[in-house]
Amino acid sequence: MTSPPRTILLVDGHSLAFRAFYALPPTFRDTQGRPINLIYGFLMMLFRLLESEAPDAVAVVFDLDHSFREEMYPAYKEGRQTIDPAVAEQVERLRPLLEALDVPLYTAQGYEADDVLATLTRQIIERSDAHVLIVSGDRDMFALLHPRVQLLYPTRSLQQAERYTPERLYERWGIRPEQVAHFKALVGDPSDNIPGVRGIGEKTAARLLQRFPTLDAIYAHLDDCSPAVRRKLEAGRDMALLSLRLARLVDDVPTIEYNFTRLGLRYDPAQVEAQFAVLGSQSLLDALPPPRRANGVEG
Repeated sequence: MTSPPRTILLVDGHSLAFRAFYALPPTFRDTQGRPINLIYGFLMMLFRLLESEAPDAVAVVFDLDHSFREEMYPAYKEGRQTIDPAVAEQVERLRPLLEALDVPLYTAQGYEADDVLATLTRQIIERSDAHVLIVSGDRDMFALLHPRVQLLYPTRSLQQAERYTPERLYERWGIRPEQVAHFKALVGDPSDNIPGVRGIGEKTAARLLQRFPTLDAIYAHLDDCSPAVRRKLEAGRDMALLSLRLARLVDDVPTIEYNFTRLGLRYDPAQVEAQFAVLGSQSLLDALPPPRRANGVEG
């Protein structure tokens, strides 16, 4: 019988994939001459995480093409640098390798990976006593921090990642997890082209949210703000409300259900080694995490 997991590792797949793709040169190639810099880098980072964090369960979440936010605001994510087609091509070749390792993969049409991660995290926290470690370079994940949820936020490298807790978030940014979307509604987010309120910076937004806990509360107390800040807030009210809707994570994606019995890494070593052989990388084979037996124990 499978024991319930005590620690669950949730990986933001595209966040790790982009980091791997741009960290390693395309001279990393498989036995067929195809670039595998993303595949190699992703798998090595994942294997190191499994070794260093020793979670009881693991899952990877990937983005699909578009989300409901583009329908809400057509300029959402407009202006982002065009993604190298090689990224999508290597992610497609990465997925069956993760499936061969019995790593659960989660996606949801019409939603972003952030929403899927939010849904999985809520389900785990509400339905178990497990702790969650999210690995992502996306600041939106700050909203999911909880006494039992931490975020490993890579900086220059995964080895130098910052470990965020609710306390660390307040220490670094002056806000609480439930205020993250309200913070973004005020300051905006250039990476997602969320407009925010023109002229309101991070320090001002944090000070406002320390006095008034939500965007609605801020707008209910405009008379308590300085004249300059009040003018900016009044002029940017519509953009602030739109930005809040864009920034809020959906934590009840209807097609997502976390499987507490699917811990991952229950794979057949011979089959995995055969599938990985095409990569032509002995270092990857050497780094393979040991498979779990049916009771969740490695062996």
